[in-house]
Amino acid sequence: MAVLQLKSTLLIIGIAAGRKVIFRFFSPRIPEWLWILIGIRLLLPQSIGIPIVSSSHSWVPYPCDASASLLTKAAWIRTVGACAVFLILLANVLRFYGRMTHKELLEGSAVHGWIESHSCGPHYRIYASTAVTSPMVYGLLSPKIVLPAQQYDARQYEYILLHEWMHIRRGDLWKKVFMMTAVAVNWYNPACWLMLLLFNRDMELACDADVLRSLRKAEHMGYAHTLLDCYCRMSPSAIFETGFLSGMLKERIGAIMNQKKMSMKAKCCAVFMLGVLFLAVFGKVSVQAEIPEKVPVLIGKTLPEAEQLLQEKGYRYTWSVTDTR
Repeated sequence: MAVLQLKSTLLIIGIAAGRKVIFRFFSPRIPEWLWILIGIRLLLPQSIGIPIVSSSHSWVPYPCDASASLLTKAAWIRTVGACAVFLILLANVLRFYGRMTHKELLEGSAVHGWIESHSCGPHYRIYASTAVTSPMVYGLLSPKIVLPAQQYDARQYEYILLHEWMHIRRGDLWKKVFMMTAVAVNWYNPACWLMLLLFNRDMELACDADVLRSLRKAEHMGYAHTLLDCYCRMSPSAIFETGFLSGMLKERIGAIMNQKKMSMKAKCCAVFMLGVLFLAVFGKVSVQAEIPEKVPVLIGKTLPEAEQLLQEKGYRYTWSVTDTR
């Protein structure tokens, strides 16, 4: 477990340090999937992996009672901590759903027309609520778009609804729950909390990139202005929300204005980078213990002779005396 946590920590720090370089040459979707790969690795047992290096030794592992007891205590601490984190998350979810009890369904020909023209993916509805300050989407099985009880012009409504609909189409709520589960299970690793923070930001950047792909180049400026205008009116909140203002505003607007199509060379490099990270995350060293084929005969040997023979044959051993009375 320690090896897995150390490897994951180094990968998280490396990706966090290289995010700016990745954004310069690749799509924002690349960092998003890098985080997801690490999250998958953190949720799988350490024994699962792809053997890439094989080594052998001639000593049979023999854990002592003290180390086994320490590992048992560490496992209990990890389990209790994970349960506590899950309870805190559950309390936040219940509090959020309590705030959402007072919301009004938006109806009208314009709303129904927009939903019909963007019906790809799960069925969803659009609501308005005074309890929220940012447009957001929530609900895993039945997605709902919730808008603040404010006035927007037609173009702003188009951009905001398109962004939230893109979250539903991309399955971002499921991704967020998955990453939060990975972090909750590995709550004791500070790098995992850094990964969750950066994942939320990169997920918003990737969603913006998908929105911009559906817009004309001339509309990119209007989308950025809508984002800035909404930010002046509201503040992000909630832990299980995926909202229009999630992520760093400056970073998002910069990515919107510098949006460009990936070249074929960049796509090939991205595939190669994902493959390298996949091997780094799921690769493991396969260690095999070599046990002598023939067990040495100790009958008639003195204690020093038996110890010397066992050491020469590569055995680890302990002596115990059994009282037969």
